[in-house]
Amino acid sequence: MDAGSQSLRNFLRSHYQGAIAVLAPDGSPYTAVVHYACDHYGSPHFLFSNLAVHQQYLHKDPRASFLVWEPGDDLMELPRMAVQGEIHRVHPDPALEGRLLCLLPGADGYRDMPDFHFYRLDIQRIRWIAGFGSMGWQEEDIRLADDLRELELAEAGAVAHMNTDHRENLRDYWRHFGGAEAAEPVRLLALDAEGGDLQAGSQRLRLSFPQRAQGPQDWRRLLVEMAQQARGRQP
Repeated sequence: MDAGSQSLRNFLRSHYQGAIAVLAPDGSPYTAVVHYACDHYGSPHFLFSNLAVHQQYLHKDPRASFLVWEPGDDLMELPRMAVQGEIHRVHPDPALEGRLLCLLPGADGYRDMPDFHFYRLDIQRIRWIAGFGSMGWQEEDIRLADDLRELELAEAGAVAHMNTDHRENLRDYWRHFGGAEAAEPVRLLALDAEGGDLQAGSQRLRLSFPQRAQGPQDWRRLLVEMAQQARGRQP
């Protein structure tokens, strides 16, 4: 199921908002719209306030369903994913916290507020709907099983380098892989083993690698190859 798992991880990584359904103490359902970001392994993370109703309910019952969908005119014809599992508070190390603050829209403004905390969805099963008549359950763990610590520690430096020294490449990626010129400056938000996340204004673009990066040295090779491809040159 690895190819299918990669496809599901890519769908999760390609979005940053969804809806969570949790259970109130009396057993009634409650739904909220939230932002999220995935760690290097593919687990969704959230930043919740103590004042949020869904956060208060999760402390009593961590079970949740998380829905992510592809926006469009006909939702029934477009992919969507319902992820079931438990959501628990976590204490990310500085490397992961930095990544999440870059990927979660507006999160940096809440980092010093004492009532905001990070939470992780521990995935148990997924209901995947690729479109009308194409659907199924994924019971296996879709997270990457590799040791990605080297990538986690190198990510901030690699991202800063790209944003400082290779801004033209970022625009090339956006035009070639996104299909249009960026109306605003393009910034790299994050890198992981399977790709990176670009932002131009309020728009996001997931940049998927043709093969998985095993270490930071692979990021440079893959990004150079993709820059050459975007400019119409062969490596």
